[in-house]
Amino acid sequence: MRNCIRGMVLAISFPLVACHQVDLARLYLANNGTQATVTQPLPLTLPYKDVDGWVLLPARVNGHAPVDFVLDTGASVVALLADRRTAHLGLDMREVRRLGAADNLAAPIGARQDGLSIDFGGVTLTDQAALAIPAETMDCKGQRQPVPFNGVIGHDLFRRFTVEVNRDRGTVTLHDPATYRYTGSGRVVPARIEGRQPFVDAQVAPPGEAAYAARLHVDSGAGIDMTLFPGSTPAVKAPVGGRVREACFVGGLARYTVGVPVQVALAGAATTTPVEYAMGREVIASGQNGRLGARFLSRFNVVFDYARGRLILEHRIPGP
Repeated sequence: MRNCIRGMVLAISFPLVACHQVDLARLYLANNGTQATVTQPLPLTLPYKDVDGWVLLPARVNGHAPVDFVLDTGASVVALLADRRTAHLGLDMREVRRLGAADNLAAPIGARQDGLSIDFGGVTLTDQAALAIPAETMDCKGQRQPVPFNGVIGHDLFRRFTVEVNRDRGTVTLHDPATYRYTGSGRVVPARIEGRQPFVDAQVAPPGEAAYAARLHVDSGAGIDMTLFPGSTPAVKAPVGGRVREACFVGGLARYTVGVPVQVALAGAATTTPVEYAMGREVIASGQNGRLGARFLSRFNVVFDYARGRLILEHRIPGP
């Protein structure tokens, strides 16, 4: 069941590649020029829930009881999952349809919602457009288990604020990018923001093999450690005889082979991480060799500083 949940998270991390469809392109651009109302001084610290590596921020939509939004660097648009947990929001699902080609893993089924106010407590995003996705469409071979969140928020926070996730303190802090200054000793990782999403350069070293360069998508909404895409570069090769699992995207099923852990070096510092290899269909941006997900990021306190084109990774304080 956990594998089904992982895939559903990947499915709602909308990449730009899906936006060649007219409806998705309009949704992609809909929140440009909308306002964020900040009612408390920055930096603003928010509590969050940590569930299996996902960072969940509670927010009130149009003044209703809070729902949990996953903080997702892979989300170019705002999304809501329409099920019994969001019934109190009164989502209009009359215009549900597939937005994109039927064979596109990233083409969601949903209904656009307009004029939403999303209040995280101290900062409110106003006049927001979002895609409401019927939860029953997030199905993995008939097995259903609700993901632990009801909404997805990404670009619309990251483009406005430098976002600091401190897992040691259990807080998310929103900083003014114009005045933010980092004074810690963390690892500064250059990041390119392309299609509203961050990509980093890494060195990947499988056991007993030479390291190779890889361009990795940083996707905090994906419930994984790391995936690699065989064929994206000659060095990325799927293991022979590994365990195969399936994951659900909004546009269909994807398959992965589980490999042995690899070392990933970012800005010169290496971390050993579990890895899976995509088999067949995937959601891949141009030049992308793999993806780092929420479980990988959960090992660190992380600063997402899009304004300066960087991520900052601090090792967490060891637990008792």
